[in-house]
Amino acid sequence: MPRGSGTPLPDYEDLFAAAVDPCRRVRTLELLLAISGRTGDARLRGRVRGALARPGSLRLEGLAPFGAPAFVLVAGSAPPVLLLPRERRVVTGASGRDLLAALAGLPLGPADFRALLTGCLVPQPRAVAARTYGGGWIGVALEGDATLYLHEVGPATVMVAGRRPGLIVEYADHVRGLPRRIRVQTTAPDAAATDLTATLSQVDINVELDERAFVQEVPAGFAPVPIETLRGAPGPLEEPRPPTAAGRPPRRPADP
Repeated sequence: MPRGSGTPLPDYEDLFAAAVDPCRRVRTLELLLAISGRTGDARLRGRVRGALARPGSLRLEGLAPFGAPAFVLVAGSAPPVLLLPRERRVVTGASGRDLLAALAGLPLGPADFRALLTGCLVPQPRAVAARTYGGGWIGVALEGDATLYLHEVGPATVMVAGRRPGLIVEYADHVRGLPRRIRVQTTAPDAAATDLTATLSQVDINVELDERAFVQEVPAGFAPVPIETLRGAPGPLEEPRPPTAAGRPPRRPADP
């Protein structure tokens, strides 16, 4: 990302409006995420089927080669629920932000997660100032202590990076103004370091989604567990570790 103070850009409103218009138009989103990276000392990898809708509805299913999904996270008008079908456990009583942080190290609520995936960076990007930098970079300061960086990609100016409190985001492989590859890094000193790349495919925008997709009934026989049980234990997106000398994979130490 550009460094230095840059040069004030007074007439940026039309350029910014054109760059964020594609992501602002996204009301609903269906997609497949291929995720790889790391959070803390855990390596993450997996495919996730997702559905998102304004203002803050979300459904994520961790796909497995066969059998039941690795997890189902649902948030919407009803309280968020995280199902772990293979263990027949369910986590309730936690926010969508806390559940996403436990799964992938990203402390984002459903609305922020949708904004991140579409390139808007924040749910309602409102520009307050802009600066130009070398190499054709334009930094647009947003309300809420965030900055969205624009650059020419082909014939259009698109979002290529962003900073918001605790996160750095890079966007690439744009299709009709929306990114198809996203890298997210956490910067908060008091949280586990996370560096994830998500590749988006099978993207459907503004399709009608049944509201029942964002309400999850807990199946009979699922044991309720607190969210604390997810911390310090291998998660559903975590790659299996190679066996130790004793023949067993090491466990991730619990957070202090």
